[in-house]
Amino acid sequence: MLFFGRVLAGALLAILPLSFVSAEVFKWVDEAGNVHFGDSLPEKYRQTGKTLDVPVREPSAADRQKAEAVAESIRKAAESARERRLEEGERLEGDSKKTGQKMAPNRVADQAPPNQLQPGQARLTRKQRMENYEAEMARYRESQRCFAPYQMRGGGTRGYAFNKCQSVERPIHPDVR
Repeated sequence: MLFFGRVLAGALLAILPLSFVSAEVFKWVDEAGNVHFGDSLPEKYRQTGKTLDVPVREPSAADRQKAEAVAESIRKAAESARERRLEEGERLEGDSKKTGQKMAPNRVADQAPPNQLQPGQARLTRKQRMENYEAEMARYRESQRCFAPYQMRGGGTRGYAFNKCQSVERPIHPDVR
């Protein structure tokens, strides 16, 4: 493990160009013999820890301009994607109005389970638990139906779907708990 620490420290020194600005990095070894590096030294290792002087490269003006250009292109792409999502959402709402289907939030998702504990009742009967489970499954299925049009290839969900649909976790069967 000590070899790995030396290799890591050597790699840090070899990778970072010597540009005359240094950062304070601490190195310590724990009770198990593992070597750690960090920007602060834990109190427990103050006696045995060492301070390493690691040079840090300052970005040049060209590097800063390149980073600003990349950041600007990312901002433009994000704004473009946001506009496309809004347009698609408006298109979906327009399509739903034409077909007469409502794209309203889940109706079933807001309902409470049919059976609640009554005062003095220790627990629900199995029949009541099963009724609650079926009601929760109905909420879950309704949530899945609501999210279905917003699913993307690769398994993702469009972000604006969460404005229209309520996410409901799949309930656990009462006999499994």
